[in-house]
Amino acid sequence: MAHQYFEDNEALEHELQDVQLNLATANLTLTTDSGVFSRQRVDYGTLVLLKAVLPIIKARASQAISILDVGCGYGPIGLSLAKLFPDATVTMVDVNERALDLARDNAIKNQVADQVTILKSNAYSALAETQKFDFIITNPPIRAGKKVVDDILLTSQKFLTEEGSFFAVLQKKQGAPSAKKNLATVYPNVEVIKRDKGYYILQAKSVF
Repeated sequence: MAHQYFEDNEALEHELQDVQLNLATANLTLTTDSGVFSRQRVDYGTLVLLKAVLPIIKARASQAISILDVGCGYGPIGLSLAKLFPDATVTMVDVNERALDLARDNAIKNQVADQVTILKSNAYSALAETQKFDFIITNPPIRAGKKVVDDILLTSQKFLTEEGSFFAVLQKKQGAPSAKKNLATVYPNVEVIKRDKGYYILQAKSVF
């Protein structure tokens, strides 16, 4: 049975390599490995997501903002945002220990280790119930199944600040329209802020 990136399998042979991520003024070198999502290059959906959320986060960057990256993998979302917004605090969570080790190493390599907290967590399980974030961002593990994805989407509201935003990228063929409907059951304001090659960027807010 093939290993899935959302599982933990430290017995896999290592195949380390570096990929580049250039976003606005942030230029990162990220080490990847076997057994992690999108190891050959940064996933296109992740790039579309980052480009879509960047101006929204930038509009609030004069404040001390907090960001949560759910399913961080080796760190492209959380680390690039930490690099671009040096006054932000960034928390990154994943279930895959190998991916988390890479993310920690990548944080050091890209000089943002003091700015980020990286935790092993099944969705939000490792977070305190009182923790709140201004932005929660995810490229959810679709192959982990609908139950896992729905948990990431719908539980997000509990961890947002009052005027916070939740962002997710999903492909249309993998259920983006139904994900939008699901989010609307817990958020009063859900919209598609970007479409690109079948990828939908969803933004959900607790305020209009």
